[in-house]
Formats: sequence, C-alpha cells, structure tokens
Amino acid sequence: MAIFAYEPLLRMSFSDDPSFPDEENAQTVAGSNGDPLNIEEWQTYFVKFYGDPAPSPLKQAKFVVREIQPCLWELNFRNFVGLSRIGALKLIVHNRKISNNLYCTMLDELAESYAALVFDFGSPVGQHYNKSGVGKDCAFVEYLFLRKFLLCDSPNLDAIGDILVYDPHRKFEKELRPCSIEECQAAGITIIHALVNSPMARLRDGHPLQQTHLGKILKDRTSLHLYPAKAAKEIKYLTVDTHENRFIKFFLRELLAKVESLNEALVDKAGSYFNPDINENLESLRKKISQFLSHNMWREVGEMRFIPVSSQVLQRKEGYRQLFRLYSLLQLATHCDFLETDFKNLVETKDVPTIYEYWCFFQIKAVLDALHLRIRKVSRITNESLLNPELTPGLCVDYDCGSQLFFNESYGGSTGINNISETSSYAPNGDSYSHTLRPDIVIVRNGKKLIFDAKYKGKRSGFYGEGDDGTIQRWNEEDIDKMHTYREAIQGVTGSFILYPGTQDILFPRRAGSSLIEGVGALALRPGSIAGKDATDISNIKRTIETFLQSV
Repeated sequence: MAIFAYEPLLRMSFSDDPSFPDEENAQTVAGSNGDPLNIEEWQTYFVKFYGDPAPSPLKQAKFVVREIQPCLWELNFRNFVGLSRIGALKLIVHNRKISNNLYCTMLDELAESYAALVFDFGSPVGQHYNKSGVGKDCAFVEYLFLRKFLLCDSPNLDAIGDILVYDPHRKFEKELRPCSIEECQAAGITIIHALVNSPMARLRDGHPLQQTHLGKILKDRTSLHLYPAKAAKEIKYLTVDTHENRFIKFFLRELLAKVESLNEALVDKAGSYFNPDINENLESLRKKISQFLSHNMWREVGEMRFIPVSSQVLQRKEGYRQLFRLYSLLQLATHCDFLETDFKNLVETKDVPTIYEYWCFFQIKAVLDALHLRIRKVSRITNESLLNPELTPGLCVDYDCGSQLFFNESYGGSTGINNISETSSYAPNGDSYSHTLRPDIVIVRNGKKLIFDAKYKGKRSGFYGEGDDGTIQRWNEEDIDKMHTYREAIQGVTGSFILYPGTQDILFPRRAGSSLIEGVGALALRPGSIAGKDATDISNIKRTIETFLQSV
C-alpha cells in the first residue's frame, strides 16, 4: 500500500515514492486524515518541499540520506523506533529488531546505570569534578533522569506525592502563648517576666496558684492572694513546617522551572523533527508537579534557608529519599561533563545502535561488579593523538584489584614513515602502530587488554536483520575483520570480540595461544526478549571476562 501525506505547516509531502504531484493535487490526495503514518525502519522514503527549502534541523537529522534535487530529499529511518514527527506529521517507526517498548525499557535501564555512575564519579560523592559550564547534551541528560525517576520509576511522582501528603514528616513544637491568670494551673519560668511587666491581680478563692511557692510568698508579704495579672502557657503541637519539607517545597519549585526550561530547549516550536514523547512527558510532569505544589500542606511550610543534607528523613524516609536522590543526581549531572554520550540521539531520535553501545558497556560493568570488584573511582579520560590532536573524552572505571574498564578510550596512532630507508631509526610511538583506534569497551589488567566492540549493523541495507522476521541471527564477517585490526594494531590485546544482538557465539583462538580467549570472535548480547530468547544471556561473556582476569 502506497504511503502519502501532506504537511501544511512546512508545505511538505511525504511518500515512499520519489514522484510527487504538484502541491494542489498533493493536498487532495493526502486528504485531512491526521492519523500517524506507519513506516518501516529499513525502507526508503522521500519528502518534497513546495515552498521554502527543508528546515536546517531536518537537514542535519540522521535519517536524512541525501538531497536528490532542490527541495526533494531521500530519507531512511534505519534503526530508529517509535513515535516521531516532521512538522505536524506524525510517524510511527516500526523496528522488527527492537520494539519501542523494549527501547524504552533499555532507556530506563541506561538512566538507572548512568545515575549510579554519576554518584561514583571521581569520589564517593562526586564533588571533586565540578566545572564552570555544563555538558552540551545536558538538557537531554536531565530529561532522561526526570522521565525515569518521576514518570517511569516506582514510586513515581504521583505515588511520592501521595506518600508525602498523607504521611508528611512532622515535628513537635513548643510555644508560649499569653493568657489570663485564670488559665494558669502552675507557675512557670515566664512568671518572673510577668512580675516585672504586668500589674498584680487578686486570685479567686481556691485558685490553684495560691498553693504555689510564689503564691505563698506573695501572701506572706502582702496578706492578700495576689498574683501577676498576665502570664503565658506552654502549647505543644505537631507541625509540617520542618527543614525537610521546606527543602521538598523548594525542590518542587525548582523542578517546575526545570521542566519549563527543558520545554524551551527540547521541544522545537518551529515544527521540524523531534520525538513527540518529549513534549507529552514534559507536559505530564508540569501538571503533576503543579498539582503536588497546590496541596494545602505547603501553605504551612516556610521558605528553605539551608539544605539539611545530613537529615535521616531525606536519606531514608520513603518519598523524601527519592526526591533527595534526584536532586543530588541533577546537581552532579549538570556539573560533570565526563562522558561524551550522544543523549540527543538516545532521547530525540531513539537511535537503536547508540543505545545498544551504551547498554553493552553497562552490561560489561555489571559483570565486573558481580565479581565483587570494588570501584575505587570513576574518572574522565582524555587522550591526544599525534595524528589527530583533537581531545576525545572517554570514561575510566578503576577497581581496587587493579583492573580498569574503559569506555570510548582512544589508542593513539604512530606517525609512520615515508621512506623505507628510514626504517632503521623508526619506532612506533603510539598505542596503535598504525592510525588511531577507538574500541567501545576495554578491560585492562597488568598491561593486558580485553576488547569488546558493540555492533548493530549487517547485510540488509547495511544493517543486521538476516532472518525473515527481521531479527538478527548471525554475526558479520566484516566485524570479525575489525577485531583482527584491534588485536593486531593495539599493543597488549589478548582478545577482541564483537557484541551483537544475535543468537550465535563464535571464537577464533589464535594459533599457539594458551587460552581460547586469545583471539577474536563474536558474542551474542541480546536486550530483553528479542531474537527468540527469554532473557539476556551473558554466560559466555562472563566466562570470557573471568578467564581474562585469571590469566593476567
């Protein structure tokens, strides 16, 4: 069935055929149906603009392949998934390899793992690594955290609101309130102030104050039952005006302002390309936070003067601890630009290969953590290549046992030689004896390296999906060739393996190797239940890592 739609805001037609009618006929053919278009991630599509050229954000989008002729563009949503839009035209991208629900699950898992890493960064509290600016993808990082911990987590913001409203933290207060002498039953410390500053009054017969020590003294001196006319009594009551509730009130206001700023930063008012889920989630957050703040309880709560960071209520009490953790996370995430992740692709375009790369990293980290290796610190790494002087940020997780886990570490290339007569004096001066190489994931111990490289591409249109059902089955030989390159060129590599979302594992041990992991290969790492499996199977990956750590 042919796909065709017209978007009036951009004066644009969308189709799976590059032959377009004129604008008047395009509007007639498309009709007024505003339902989203269902499209396949592997298929080629086309857009034609009848007036102005394509908006700049659209030209820069990853799904744009090329401009065929002026105002006519070829598109391919390869490896994207879920609801998207161009202008007001909504698109549902179907991906047979990873569904939209599975992608969202992976995104939540990534947010949780990334948040844990933020708290580990540099030190137990992560405060050593502040910088004056913020990361370039900071808005997408913040959105990712708000979506995960306020909308998708349990308890979510609605549940947290119910917990705090129906069981808020309270404290006992004592207050001295002025009262008449008839309301007093005993003499207190305030009576001294009353003796000096208030007139005397005669007590009625039988008044309890006559029997107090002060009452008897005044009777002995004056022969009358006199007592100060004004006094004060102590009132005890429960209040929600606590330091903890003042902090929550402050943070909810900060969150509301944060949502407004994210809406300005992430939601494109010009009508070009973005993920419509962002707008819906931000609007949902705005309504929920506003409703939470409108509760009568906050009228009794004053303004925050300081943040009670050592409060056990904020650290332990349900509802409070979730919001305090999110506050701490946002403070660290906005000041630490230690990982150049493309959160824009993860959140805005739902780029499957990008999220698979980071998901694989956290799966490897989970294996190391499960081996009871204690993290000493997480830090930023920057390497300067002799051939490419540009700084490339990466991430290093240091373990107490001396092992290190690197993400996006660059191994600088050597200068090479131009004349064979120079070979006598030449020595490679980089970690790679050829050009600079940057594998995704590297475990290092005692100078030896175990490399994993996440791969999400294959034969069909350059992407994996060899099965009839569109799922990934087998590794790609070209990727094995790349593993040979890593093992050969980078100094100290024991084994080099691709991680791919398929079903088959393969090892190619090198000749005369002392271990099966001394070589190259492919290890299947499947998110969720894709590829006909019920769960992620990491047994071979775990054995590979254990064998490496034991051998070095």
